[in-house]
This record gives sequence, C-alpha cells and structure tokens, in this order.
Amino acid sequence: MSNPLQDSVAQIDVCTEDFSINFIGKELFFSNQTLRSVQSEFGVAAHRYDDIAHLKSANFSNSATSNVVVVDQIMLDDLLARPDVYTEANGSGCLAFAYRKEDTARSLFENWDRGQFGDIGYLPMNVAPDVWRSILRLLMHEELYLPSFLADCVSNSRPRNKPRVVHEKPAEPKQKLNPIYSRLTRREKQVLHLVSKGQSNKIIALNLGITEHTVKLHMHNVAGKIGVSNRTAAAQFYFEVAHDEAHGQTVE
Repeated sequence: MSNPLQDSVAQIDVCTEDFSINFIGKELFFSNQTLRSVQSEFGVAAHRYDDIAHLKSANFSNSATSNVVVVDQIMLDDLLARPDVYTEANGSGCLAFAYRKEDTARSLFENWDRGQFGDIGYLPMNVAPDVWRSILRLLMHEELYLPSFLADCVSNSRPRNKPRVVHEKPAEPKQKLNPIYSRLTRREKQVLHLVSKGQSNKIIALNLGITEHTVKLHMHNVAGKIGVSNRTAAAQFYFEVAHDEAHGQTVE
C-alpha cells in the first residue's frame, strides 16, 4: 500500500539527500505539514517513520552521508532498552529526543549512558515555531540543546558539602584548581557558566553585553580547551569539574 506521507514528501523538490532529518513517531506529532515546513525551511529531506525498524529498512540514496534522528517521547522505553540501535541509525549526524512533558525528558537524561552512547539532544515540542526551528537548526549542526530544567537537575543532584569539622591539627592545603578549567579566561568561564544554565547565545550576549558572534567565538575556544564538541558536553563538564571551583568551594 502506498504511504501517503512518503508520497506527499516525494512531491516536494528537495535539492539533496546528503542530509536528512528523520522523525520517529506517530503522524499525530510529526504531521505532513511539519515535514513540508522542515524541507522548505532548511532545504533538506525530511521523513517520518513509525519506529526505528522502518527507518533502518528504508532505501536511502547512496549519496546520503549524514542525518538527524528525532525520536518522539512515546518511544522512550524502546530508546532506553535499545540505545545502540538508535545511535547506529543516526550515522554521522546526531540523535535527539522530542518531548512534550518534562518528566519524560528528565527520565531519559537520568538514564541515558552518555559515556557509552554519546550525548543526545533535546527538542521541546510545546514551544513557539520559530524557537522550535532554531533548536532543530542547532541539531543539524550537532549543537545539542540542553533545556535549563535538565541543567538544574544535574546541579540539584550534586551532594551538598558536609559541614566543616574543626580539627586542632593544621588544615590541609586546599585542592588545586582543575588545570583544564584554569586555562579558560574570565570571559570564557562566564560564557561556560551561562551555557550550563541552558541559555542561548542571544541571551548570553545580552547578559554579558557582547555580540552573539563574540559568544560563539568564546564557546568555540572553550570547546577546544576542554576537549568537547557541543554545548551539552560543555555543560556536563561545568557541573562535573568546574561548578565547585566557580563558586570558590573545595571538595571535602
């Protein structure tokens, strides 16, 4: 039987299949109109599949080299059960999770093994269309969006420092600053801190009184110095390595 979704997509003149955006989920959430809008806005192929198996069995053009795979929140259980299947399907592109409820995004964030399967992006479905397109554009460039409530989740999960116990013996020297974090300039540390809070380049620029271009340059330098490739990994570095130092704290 002919697939009406695929038929409607095929009628749109897309100049290249070198890059495609593939949505995994029901048509109720990724409609034909959404796919046509993505193709028209970004000039890339857009497809929808009911599940990951249909995506894997699809006949892609031999010239296809990269793609974004966006998984709807209804696939959360399967995504966590078979993460390797999903990461394999996104090729050299990136994997993202489309959510309408914060609880589902938080569940994925807490259970996703970033060390084994890499970082995953987040795509909120209940935001304004221009915001949604901006986040999708970031995903196309492998800049993974991390919502602020997930950044707060990481921050709140960190164990609080225990009360200091006064000893008569001389106090031990304070722990030295992390050498990687110490390489950052004052401005780069400020940008990293705001990125960890989930702020966009535009908001960071307004907060610091600089241009968005300057923010991008600082973020590029930060990524190079700390050895990460995207904002999600940079935020993770901040909370794991730099958070205590940025607030003048030492680990007991």
